[in-house]
Amino acid sequence: MFGFLTPARRVETGPLANVAAADNFWRSLPRNDPLAAQKALCEVLSDLAARKDLNRELMRALLALDQRSCSLRDALLVNYQTRNPQAKPFERRYWRAAIELSQAFAHAFAQFLNHMRNEPSARGWREYAPAVVLRLFRHRQVEFLLGPFLNDAAIPQVWSELHSAYQFADAQGWSHHPIPAASYADPGGIETTLQKEYLHILLLELLHGGQFSPQDAFWLSRWIPYWYLVTSLVEQPGGVGPDGHHFVVDLDSAEGLKRVSPGTLGHALYLDASPLLEAIDAEIEALRDPAGGVRIPSTFGRARQVKLLRKLAANYAPRPPRVNRRGERKPTTSTVKAVIGLGHIARMLRHEEKKLLAAVPQAVPEVEEITITVDGGYTQSPTGARQRTDGPREPPSAFEFGVPHHLWQIKDRSASGCRLRAPVTDAAKVPAGTLVAIRDDETMRWSLVVVRRLKTRIGDRVDVGVEYVGQNPRGVTMAVQDSNAARSSASAPDKPELFTALYLRESAKHPAMPFKTLIMASTATEGSTCLTLRSATAEYTVRLKEPIEEQDDFVWLPYEVLERRAADRPAEDGRSTQRTELRPPMTQELAPPTDWLIPQLGKRARTAA
Repeated sequence: MFGFLTPARRVETGPLANVAAADNFWRSLPRNDPLAAQKALCEVLSDLAARKDLNRELMRALLALDQRSCSLRDALLVNYQTRNPQAKPFERRYWRAAIELSQAFAHAFAQFLNHMRNEPSARGWREYAPAVVLRLFRHRQVEFLLGPFLNDAAIPQVWSELHSAYQFADAQGWSHHPIPAASYADPGGIETTLQKEYLHILLLELLHGGQFSPQDAFWLSRWIPYWYLVTSLVEQPGGVGPDGHHFVVDLDSAEGLKRVSPGTLGHALYLDASPLLEAIDAEIEALRDPAGGVRIPSTFGRARQVKLLRKLAANYAPRPPRVNRRGERKPTTSTVKAVIGLGHIARMLRHEEKKLLAAVPQAVPEVEEITITVDGGYTQSPTGARQRTDGPREPPSAFEFGVPHHLWQIKDRSASGCRLRAPVTDAAKVPAGTLVAIRDDETMRWSLVVVRRLKTRIGDRVDVGVEYVGQNPRGVTMAVQDSNAARSSASAPDKPELFTALYLRESAKHPAMPFKTLIMASTATEGSTCLTLRSATAEYTVRLKEPIEEQDDFVWLPYEVLERRAADRPAEDGRSTQRTELRPPMTQELAPPTDWLIPQLGKRARTAA
């Protein structure tokens, strides 16, 4: 009779009302557009962050939605291995979406964790707390992995949140409790704990110092689950070896692992790095054995893997090795023009050569009369045509060399390299390992350099540390050879794969190089060590030797000449025979790792070329 006086129970609505609603929302997301799906997820999580009336059903729905979104996160984390400069903007776009998605989930889990800790009515939910802490740590791992590539520094509030979550888990006795491998462990089946997941974040931050390319950092990050098995965080420094031979993390601070230094510490935990360094040394020795297996597969060779592990060992050494400078650094102030990437450099050299030929008609070109595309290949385009890439239009001055260039400042230089200062917006274009050509207006010479380290400064500038590779590079045409060293006209292909390479003469200065070398796209040498080098007057069959350096986009190596032949000359009346079809370098195409559709950048690159 008086039922209308009884308060009606509120019925939750929305995508996170309960697990069933979360499943329905997940199934409604577009599978052909991971970026649209990410945006819809972030909007739902943003609405959750504005709520104050949290409850158990909301938390269970959030855990279910996070579990479903693993496939989407994998799609956004895809690391395209086409080694094509045109793929990089797509990578960064997907990585930005992955960071934003992980940050949204991490913020939601941190909100629930604080609610469970501070609200007496929510203490009955604590059976879910270990899973909430685990998901929080996993999402922050994604942020720390991708952040350096997008010039994102960890903000102090994130460290405070992580330290607080770990202290709570440790106080409850959960930090060392094994997490079932079938539910949450890494794909390799490595058993984990909440302390190891927390340590994963600490080691990721030490790994990233701005000196690894994305390909290198992705590969190195896969080692961390193996390394945190051999070490742990302890409360007493006496148990981690001599003073000064360990790292420390202050849980009352807003920073990660630090090398031990004088000063007052709050709630400190110590990490003995000796077992970790011994494990890295063991992997290096295993890689040196050609008959030994490879634990973490990679697209690059053992020599590069060894070099990367050595470089990483210096980051994980509590006392970093002393670096012997090759020369004194001299402060300087001047402006250089920079062209980024092997493809742009090759096209720039071709543009410069055309200007020289126009000024001196009798000069004989060293390469064929062809146009160099952005990705380093050649196309049959008109001589005077200017190729423009899609995207915002550059001012006319940006195409002074036929390709976009950047104006940077030199702050200091030495015999081996220099420190450049660039706008922070350029940082994403020059990760460690990028090949750059710079020209100082004083010398008017082009120098090739490799980016070794990035360091973000306060404000809108970034310091770019580079090492010299060579000066006055020249563009040459190369063709893939058969397995036989000598060319046979009967077996030679009608349409050989042609690509461009950079030719460097011997050098007495740094780097001292007593022989000629070539720089070419990393994919150009796949499946063949014998190539044809073509000039205007001759063709050379060359055999490639052990690389001096391998990076994501290029390889730098010496060669030996096996045979020299006179080049075929075109007909004098201009009616030459049928020309060879010129193609851009081949690129790999990777299938999407999940049911989410991802742009096949290999196809897009060829279309754009």
